[in-house]
Amino acid sequence: MLTPPLRISVACRGERHIGSAVLDPTMVDLPGPDSPAPPFGRTRHPYVMHEMIRRQSVAGRGTFREVTERLVAAPLAPAERMLFVGQGTSYHAALAAAHATAGALRGRAVVDACTSFDVLDEPERLAPGTTAVVFSASGETALTIQAQKALRSSGAAVVLITAREAGTSSSAADRVLPTQYADEESWTHTVSFTSALVAWGAVLDHWSGAPMDLEAAEEEVVEAFTAALATEPRMIDEVERLADRDRVLLVGSGAAEASAREAALKLREAAGRFCGTVGVEEILHGVLPSIGERSAVYAIASTPLERERALQGLAAARVLGARTLLVDASGGAAEDGIVAVPHGGRLLPPVLQVVPFQLLAYWTAVSEGRNPDVMGLDDARQMAARRTFGI
Repeated sequence: MLTPPLRISVACRGERHIGSAVLDPTMVDLPGPDSPAPPFGRTRHPYVMHEMIRRQSVAGRGTFREVTERLVAAPLAPAERMLFVGQGTSYHAALAAAHATAGALRGRAVVDACTSFDVLDEPERLAPGTTAVVFSASGETALTIQAQKALRSSGAAVVLITAREAGTSSSAADRVLPTQYADEESWTHTVSFTSALVAWGAVLDHWSGAPMDLEAAEEEVVEAFTAALATEPRMIDEVERLADRDRVLLVGSGAAEASAREAALKLREAAGRFCGTVGVEEILHGVLPSIGERSAVYAIASTPLERERALQGLAAARVLGARTLLVDASGGAAEDGIVAVPHGGRLLPPVLQVVPFQLLAYWTAVSEGRNPDVMGLDDARQMAARRTFGI
C-alpha cells in the first residue's frame, strides 16, 4: 500500500513544529511583500495555466532528452530501498513514480511513497541504504527542504527532480535531474507534474537497459502528449455539464490513483470545486449513498479490469442522477461517456490521464469568471486564510 495515512498539522506563529523537526519560519511561501505574488495580471482567457498546459509537449520532449543524456553521462543505479517523496502536486508525482518503480523493480527493491510531512513526522521511515527520490517543482518548499535534510542525516541518498536546478532544494540533494520548460508561472501547477514524471520515466527506461533511438523516443513522447491535448474540445463540452454539480468525485486505482488525486486537486485549485477521491472498487462499497443529482463522478482506468468495474460504478451513479465520465487509458475504445487517451508507452500512465482534467479545471474556471492561476487568492478571505500558514 503506497498511500500514507491522512494527517492534519496545525501551524502556529513563530517556529513551526512537526514531529521532532522545527521548521525555519523564514523558509515559508506566504503571499506577502517578501515572497512571489500570485499572477493576478490576467483577467480573461488565455490565462497562464492554459499556456502551461499547452507547453507540455515541448517540456516533455526537452525533459526526456535532458534526463536521458545526463543518465548516459552519469548512470543512476536503483537501490534496494527506494522512497519517493513530495508535497501537494509533487506528492502525486511521487506516488505515480513509486507505483511505476514497484512494477519495474518487482522483487528487487522495497518501494514506498510518502509526503514530506511524513518524513518528518515518522522518522522510522528513514533507513540507511535508502535512495530517496524527491519531487519539488519550485525547489523552495520549506517542508520538503527539511525532509531532504532529515533524509540525508539518516544516510539516505537524495535524488531531486525539479524545474529549478538552482533552487534551495538542490543544495540538499546528492543528484539533481532537472525538468525542462516546466518552471510554473501559474500557481495551479500542470506542466511541472507531467514533466517530473517524464523525467522519472526516462530513469526507468535507463534501468531497463534496452537500446534507444533517442530521436524516435522523443517523437513518441510528443505524439502521446498531442493525443492527450486533443481532448480539449471534449472537455470544453463537459464544462457545461459540470456547471450545476457542486459535489465531484474522482475515481482511480493503481497507476490512476495519483491521476485521480491530481485531477481533484486541479479542480479544487483552479475551479474552486470540492472534490473527493476513491479507488475503482471502493465506489461500489458504500460510496453510492453520498451521490445524487448534484454530483459529478469522473473515473480513470489504466487496465481492462479497471475499465470494466469503473463503468459499472459509473452506471450506478447515473441511476442516482450523477453526471459521469470515464477517461480510459486501458486501450479500450472511446464511446459515449468515455474519453480515450494513450496508455503511455514511454510515459507513465498518469502523465496522459491527468491532461483532460487539467483542461476541465481550466475551462470550468474560465466559464465561471475565475482566474485559475491564483488558487482563489483574489478573494480577500482566501488570502487571509492563506496568510495563516507557510509551506
